[in-house]
Amino acid sequence: MVDLIRDSLAGKVAVIIGVGPGQGISTVRMFINFGAKVAVVSRSGNTFGLVESSTIKAYKADATNAEELQKLRDKIIADYGSVDVVCNNVGVWRQPKGEFEDPAQMEEMFRINVMSMYNSIRIFSEAMKKKGGSIVNIGASRNLFKGNSIAYTVSKSAIEELTRKTAETLRKYNIRVNAVLPGGVNKDDNYYKVFPFNYTKISETFQLEPIEIAMVTSFLGSEMSTGINGQSITVDRGMSA
Repeated sequence: MVDLIRDSLAGKVAVIIGVGPGQGISTVRMFINFGAKVAVVSRSGNTFGLVESSTIKAYKADATNAEELQKLRDKIIADYGSVDVVCNNVGVWRQPKGEFEDPAQMEEMFRINVMSMYNSIRIFSEAMKKKGGSIVNIGASRNLFKGNSIAYTVSKSAIEELTRKTAETLRKYNIRVNAVLPGGVNKDDNYYKVFPFNYTKISETFQLEPIEIAMVTSFLGSEMSTGINGQSITVDRGMSA
């Protein structure tokens, strides 16, 4: 199966938006491991220790800014020639403050957690319509919602419907859109300590290693998951079981 995913992704161009230590950079490394060319996108433009080459390039952009994303897309196409996979990893969590947040905070959370993905899907899909491809959104397991803020819960819930509706819209172009809904994820950059399967057993903790999300994301980005479209897949080690 690993070889089939590699055969599917080798030479493809994967754009990972919202890269940071932990989950984001683990996703980048996983796509590199499968032979993809990777555009590493963050607000800082950081490479996070990776050495830029003909197959790895770092870009600076704010995903909430549609104009910046459009320039980013054009730059990536100029550098790589096409876009085959997009992973939307942008998201923010904040400690709940009171029962009801200020409306401005609600709007900001929605702008970051939802509009960044809407912008990305709308803009990058234009470059994917000729060949098709795969878009993967990173949301959150519903098992995290209890005790969290209204703004966080509503914005993360919206990602599921955004995924379903954009999958319906883009299906005629052979562009699939799916989502991964992680539970609590370790923030440490420990990719090389756990690769490929050296993480704790599900009987020991619900805490996920970033590589567990990266593996599901790369699977959804590959042609191994051709039959999966418009789905939001929970990856939380069975928190509610």
